[in-house]
Amino acid sequence: MKYIRFAGIIMSIMLAALLVSACGGGGASTEAEPTKSYTQSSQISKPKPKVMVVNATTAGVFENYFAILDITAKNEGADGVVIIVGSITQGSDTKKNEMPVFLTKDEAQTIRLVFPLKWRGGEWTPSVTTEVP
Repeated sequence: MKYIRFAGIIMSIMLAALLVSACGGGGASTEAEPTKSYTQSSQISKPKPKVMVVNATTAGVFENYFAILDITAKNEGADGVVIIVGSITQGSDTKKNEMPVFLTKDEAQTIRLVFPLKWRGGEWTPSVTTEVP
């Protein structure tokens, strides 16, 4: 009688282990789901800024001389912050200025960058680029 009771307990434990392993088999398909989510989240939409227009003017005389860039940028991507980077080259001297701007999707905004220059005569060349942080 002792051995029959002991054998019954062993059989119950084995049956419970078998049922637990059969129920745990569904976990493998559940683990595949986060991999799909990870793939989708790696394709995060970012802003796609584009410089539409650059109007370059000057103001002042001699020591109070400035180059002014009015830059119109448009965001053709998702909402976000873009950095407008402008530079002025005069001879061998280049001055750089930048400004972060939040643009919503399909929004165009005009940003003004002002560069102090020394009057040297001759031409100066503006340049504008955009960056996504």
